[in-house]
Amino acid sequence: MKKGKYLFFDIECSNGHDICSFGYAIISDKMRVLLKRDLIINPESKFILAPKGKRPKMELAYPEEFFFKQDNFSAFYNEIKRLLCDEGYILLGHAIQSDFHFLKYACDRYNLPYFDMEGYDTQRIFQRESNADHVESLEKILDHLEIDDSKITFHRSCDDALATFYVARGICRDKDISLDELLLAHPDCKIETKKIFDEKEDKKM
Repeated sequence: MKKGKYLFFDIECSNGHDICSFGYAIISDKMRVLLKRDLIINPESKFILAPKGKRPKMELAYPEEFFFKQDNFSAFYNEIKRLLCDEGYILLGHAIQSDFHFLKYACDRYNLPYFDMEGYDTQRIFQRESNADHVESLEKILDHLEIDDSKITFHRSCDDALATFYVARGICRDKDISLDELLLAHPDCKIETKKIFDEKEDKKM
């Protein structure tokens, strides 16, 4: 598992599948925040933040007009690929499988090669650690772990990435273990894109 650093990342979408931001936080092996950054992306699609009125409208971190002034996903592709394929990073995310699907959709949409990744799902890890019978939102997990979120702007991708790190750090604090030890204890929470999408292709055949 030795890779040196951790990369926590989060993706926001305009309508459930078109990416409008990619945020990440790079964390040292000493659990220190080295860098936090948000890539704002033009989704080239309408914002639909409360599909069919089934849930409260999600509050964006930026005005819609700001997103539309940015470049589309293809302009950020190389940077995102470089980050997520860097062998020096262990990837982590809250419900990370959804983010992998968003990236696959974006690559297909812009005719860009998809790339294999693997990362750990902190939502699943928390569910296992708390023996919960259902998954929880990032906000609720922070509350459960009694982590101060007053400086977090939810749905700002880089802040959600940082909050995901806070979750992992909080679990490690409560168990008095390192992050590596936590990940080694939950191999079933590692998600591999090759397995996800190869299985889908096999089912089609």
